Amino acid sequence: DRSSGRGDGMVLAFRNALLSAYDHACAISGCSVTEVLEAAHIEPYTGDDSNNVRNGLLLRTDLHTLFDYGLLWINPSNLHVEVAPSLRATLYGEFHDHPLRRPIDPRYAPLRRSVQLHYDRCCASLSAAQRSSPP
Repeated sequence: DRSSGRGDGMVLAFRNALLSAYDHACAISGCSVTEVLEAAHIEPYTGDDSNNVRNGLLLRTDLHTLFDYGLLWINPSNLHVEVAPSLRATLYGEFHDHPLRRPIDPRYAPLRRSVQLHYDRCCASLSAAQRSSPP
């Protein structure tokens, strides 16, 4: 689900809408290098209806990958970024408890329901991984 601007028209339109909504800057890092910004779906892509700005975040490519792998998520209660414990001692740890940048127009803010679903999936995956790791 890599939406970097390459590909079909719907993907490009989704990315362009997020670029506008987030003023051409990553919602987590603030990076404004357009070439490394991707349209990330909060709830997984299930068809063109998923390409709604409120179901998206504009993310730097590496942060998009971590988001998709459930190693970085948004806390739905305060819209702060959380980073998996395994990454907190890395350069990504700087984003832990960092407030999510909001779109310039609040009408394009991420849907809390979508953020909650992603958060729940990440927490479930993290709990399962911790349960399966040796003591």
